[in-house]
Amino acid sequence: MDIKEYIASGVVELYAMGTLSSEEKKEFEQKMLIYPEVATELKIVQEALENYVLVNSRNPRPSLRAEIIASATESESDKMTKSKVRKMDSNHKLTYKYLIAASLAALLISTFASWFFYKNWNDAEDRYVSALNEKNQIALNYNLVKNTFEHTYSDLMLMRDENAKVMMLMPVDSTKHFQARVYWNKYSRETYIDILSLPDPGEGKQYQLWALTAGNPVDAGIFILPNDAGMQRLKNIIEADQWAVTIEPTGGSLNPSLDQMILISKNS
Repeated sequence: MDIKEYIASGVVELYAMGTLSSEEKKEFEQKMLIYPEVATELKIVQEALENYVLVNSRNPRPSLRAEIIASATESESDKMTKSKVRKMDSNHKLTYKYLIAASLAALLISTFASWFFYKNWNDAEDRYVSALNEKNQIALNYNLVKNTFEHTYSDLMLMRDENAKVMMLMPVDSTKHFQARVYWNKYSRETYIDILSLPDPGEGKQYQLWALTAGNPVDAGIFILPNDAGMQRLKNIIEADQWAVTIEPTGGSLNPSLDQMILISKNS
């Protein structure tokens, strides 16, 4: 048991109320010498007890002063008579005092018990919230890893598909190092693009893929950066001899801007 669990066990409150056994008291005092936080917690509990006593203390009733003066001035015979009466009633008063003391002790113990259990309940609630947040974070991380794995696995299966034709698109400007790959399945007509290296097209601009058949361009769809987006599914293409990428206004164009052609493949 670490020192925080030891303090939270309620031993500090029991020591302050003097209810520990001699061995437990000795053990507590040894820990108090070793761990300053135990002494600090004891001081807090003792101050709480003192505050409780001060808040619940009562002033003597005003008539008590008059009774004391009358007792000092009464005759010896009267004193003897009242002494006999007091002796007859002393047992009842003693019993009454013990009952009051027992009631106060029970109230004090129940107050500290309530505080102790409330404190432990708050600690347990904090631990539950912390565990719940940790569980949610683990679930979020798992979903991210799962989605990444599924995407990567899907890309791998696509690259291994024997029916997928792979076309490498090279830069029109040979001084650039732009590259992309197109995966096209001539049976299912599915088209994917894998961006290897492309710059940002600029504000209000977007890349668009074109399928060329006998020199006639067919819109194969627009795609996005960044380059680590993985395989991107574009439009189904029935036939293609060559592929090209141009920069077009956001949303794409009906016809390619030939002066904005960035990539093109060799004839298949």
